[in-house]
Amino acid sequence: MPLSTRQAVKATLFVLFVMALVCVPFVLFGEEYVLPLLETRAQQTGALTALTIVLLACDSVAPVPSTLVIMYLAAKTGWIAGVVGGTLGLCAGVLAAAWLGRAAVGRLAPRFFPEAELSRLRESLQSRLTLTLACLRSVPVLAETSIIVAAATGVPTGRIFGVTVLPNLVVATIYSVAADDSFTTAALALFATMTVSYAVWRLAPGRKGNSR
Repeated sequence: MPLSTRQAVKATLFVLFVMALVCVPFVLFGEEYVLPLLETRAQQTGALTALTIVLLACDSVAPVPSTLVIMYLAAKTGWIAGVVGGTLGLCAGVLAAAWLGRAAVGRLAPRFFPEAELSRLRESLQSRLTLTLACLRSVPVLAETSIIVAAATGVPTGRIFGVTVLPNLVVATIYSVAADDSFTTAALALFATMTVSYAVWRLAPGRKGNSR
């Protein structure tokens, strides 16, 4: 069911509110601590992989540049370890963001929407959940925001996790393979994933309807 103009405005404000929450840790603390922290375990493959997973799991509440973390792991331990550690970390981050959305932000959602409108928003999100979450996994800030918003409106955590596993694998693979080259390659990889995600979203037949 399409959202009315009034509902769309409220939904936009809600999304902007969640985006602000995601951005606040970066503004307050910055991300300079991440690289020195990773370097303390640079020679320990197991410890570095575990640290990578923990950092990525905290991405929704801490200033963690996921691209840098995955690429560092791959550069130090090989692209296979980067894919495995990156995927596990991104999946753990989805679970953490979903928990945050349900346990904390979900309690604030009724301040933006009455129950009937919240239900319609949830139905609207669920009608295109797979496509939306998959396309946004490669987009900084929006990746975490989309998970938190979906969980806050009542979309089941299991479904959120299920539709993001494959996109997480794709993102981890792209950055792990790019780890052996320069910053330019990393930037191009980010641009490529965002472009492909947008193209898929635009071209998918169910974009305006019942894509599931």
